[in-house]
Amino acid sequence: MRPSRRIPLLRGFVGATIATFVALASHVWVGGDMPGMLGIAVPWVLSLTVCTLLAGRRLSLIRLSVSVLVSQLLFHALFVLGSITPQGGLGPHVHGIGVLPAAGDVSAALPQDLAMWLAHGAAAVLTIAALHRGELIARALLTAARAVAAWIARVVPVIAPVRIEAPSRTRWAVRDAPRVREVHLGTQRRRGPPRPV
Repeated sequence: MRPSRRIPLLRGFVGATIATFVALASHVWVGGDMPGMLGIAVPWVLSLTVCTLLAGRRLSLIRLSVSVLVSQLLFHALFVLGSITPQGGLGPHVHGIGVLPAAGDVSAALPQDLAMWLAHGAAAVLTIAALHRGELIARALLTAARAVAAWIARVVPVIAPVRIEAPSRTRWAVRDAPRVREVHLGTQRRRGPPRPV
């Protein structure tokens, strides 16, 4: 991967992840159902695509705002995927199965109250502010870390490594050990099996 592609990909990944988390938190906070894994993964992947495509090499508030707003619309529409309770209501004697909306009436399957739209709007504003200011803060912290590392390199003396020469030839010392049989037999000559009685 070329270095010029890393920054937009990183921006897209961070943007999609933070936007997903903030949108999910605001969605559940105002009373929306907790989506299943599919309802979280699909909007995150689509948001990752949108955020990566709109991210450039330079930070742009307009591109960031468009990517987050598109992501919020995706989240609002797709958080119903895999949710436990359908939004259209429940049919009689069919527990957990939603009533099918009339033909062409898709709005019954999506939560449309004002609190939900305001929560997604607040999530979009919070996400835009966090991502825009967060990147600026991350750059400032990186610059400060480089300055501290340069200062430490100037102040702290570098100890030069000392080369230790290994001996070229290993010497082994071998001494004669006494024979085992002579040592033990000298003290136990009469040792043997007991005499039968």
